[in-house]
Amino acid sequence: MRVIAATSRDLAQAVAQGRFREDLYYRLNVLPIRVPPLRERRADIPLLVDMLCEDIALRSGTAALELTPAALALLVEQPWRGNVRELRNALEQIALRCDDPRVDAPEVASVLVAAGAPLQAGALASAAEQRGAALAPVPASDRGRYGERPPTEGQDEPFEPLPQRIARVEREAIEAALRRCGGNRVAAARLLGISRATLYTKLAAWCVQNADTV
Repeated sequence: MRVIAATSRDLAQAVAQGRFREDLYYRLNVLPIRVPPLRERRADIPLLVDMLCEDIALRSGTAALELTPAALALLVEQPWRGNVRELRNALEQIALRCDDPRVDAPEVASVLVAAGAPLQAGALASAAEQRGAALAPVPASDRGRYGERPPTEGQDEPFEPLPQRIARVEREAIEAALRRCGGNRVAAARLLGISRATLYTKLAAWCVQNADTV
């Protein structure tokens, strides 16, 4: 008979603290295999997202999600304390909430905040950078290389500078957190993973900006 046991606890530490039997530990610890948590192998997340999206689509009979680089950047930056199960749950919620299979960063941020996942400090900035790179126009000198005709005058959309993109994605996430928490700023700050002072400062700055435009 062979026994395969799995745990998310540090059994060696538990033995040292007297919370796990030492003899049982050595009976089980014949061929230990450590599977690192998802936060320690972020490079695997894009591949896992693709696989999970295909599986979710197959099981639900819907089109597979297509995440933009900005949306994927948000997922990569998450701590994923629940590992692959938590990632799958987030993707299932995104698939249920979004009518369009193509999903961008604001939709992902809204689902993460609604699920109570704290957004990491660098996640929004990383997503905004990725979103900016995806939206940046191709240089005219390279367009022929990709089979794209040079645009005629007036066809180019206005280019939004990176700071404005970061601010917009950040504001959308904060608004989603406030809606989720019923306007409770303390709870919203906790969900976002930022201090109350930081949240109050940003809200105050928006009030000043709105007053200046009146």
